[in-house]
Amino acid sequence: MKINNVRCWLKSLIHFAMSVMLGIAIIQCESSSEEGDELEAGFLNPPASARPRVWWHWMNGNITREGIKADLEWMHRIGIAGFQNFDAALETPRIVDERLVYMTPAWKDAFLYTTRLADSLGLEMAIAGSPGWSESGGPWVKPEQAMKKLVWSETRIDGGTAFSGKLPNPPATTGTFQNIPLRNIGEDRQNIEFYKDALVVAFKVPEKDITLSELNPKVTSSGGSFNLTMLTDGNLKNSVYLPPVKVGEKSWVQYEFPQPQTMQALTIMGGGYAGMWGRGADPDTRALEASDDGKNFRKVIDIPISGIEEKTLTFDPVTAKYFRFTFVTVEQSAMNFFGFDIAPGGVKGTNIAELVLHSVPRVNRFEEKAAFSTATDLYTAYTRT
Repeated sequence: MKINNVRCWLKSLIHFAMSVMLGIAIIQCESSSEEGDELEAGFLNPPASARPRVWWHWMNGNITREGIKADLEWMHRIGIAGFQNFDAALETPRIVDERLVYMTPAWKDAFLYTTRLADSLGLEMAIAGSPGWSESGGPWVKPEQAMKKLVWSETRIDGGTAFSGKLPNPPATTGTFQNIPLRNIGEDRQNIEFYKDALVVAFKVPEKDITLSELNPKVTSSGGSFNLTMLTDGNLKNSVYLPPVKVGEKSWVQYEFPQPQTMQALTIMGGGYAGMWGRGADPDTRALEASDDGKNFRKVIDIPISGIEEKTLTFDPVTAKYFRFTFVTVEQSAMNFFGFDIAPGGVKGTNIAELVLHSVPRVNRFEEKAAFSTATDLYTAYTRT
């Protein structure tokens, strides 16, 4: 159908609607063939002002002249009229022989080459005001001036007496959460650390708040080598691999207590870096279960997959002698996220850095509520008391 015929049809439809409303039978079409041809030509070959512009990310110094030329010539060839140059990182691994760091002489030379090539191709060029995902990066930003995260350490002492000693320093690791480091941030930034005291908070813990170390459960698993110290030491970077079993069956890590215990919350850390649990897998593959005899288990709570891999989950009080974390072995499909193989295909197990049961409620999913990761369903994540 020609464009002018479409315009005629639309005008007729509008006039018909008006005639129904006003009781007037006026239906006419006065479009010209020239007007329709001009509109059609504009769709087939739009002017530069109507063509799209795109974000063009220079990721973590992975820049070469060959790549610049290939990208810009492709943009021009398919009809893109311009771009915004955006220098960012997102932990992208190095895929070039030498990274071009923002505003170094080599980076400036590549940028000048870009401007001249874009101009020769008739591409409109813009640039973000500063590097970094939130316009806050740059090699001139000192650690003490950069964006920061809140970190902490916990020490239990006997109340009613004076305490004399040094509290352990919280982590100073550059990363998203506690001592989990960033990965692939560049060879020159691996050792950057910054820490500064903010405050000390002392409070009386409830009498029912008994640590796992005090309860001293027996630790067993379907595979791997786990012990209570490793699972409760707060070191989120140190993890142990729980190997898979047959597809559809559960691998597990179990706590067996001398007597039945009542638990109301769980903190579990997948190990090392967000995504190590096989992001993209079935969300119903992870759960906390309980049993009175070590044979017949009931589900206590599902463990959701989202954002950072530490989860603190509260649940209604459950009394049992056996508690275990279970992980259903699934056949994972390969997927790619910003160039990373997050969940390569095949049967996979999971890493576990922390597995802590709490005898009193904790703030449900505090990691997400404190904005260490993104969550969209926090209205359902109330804390049970």
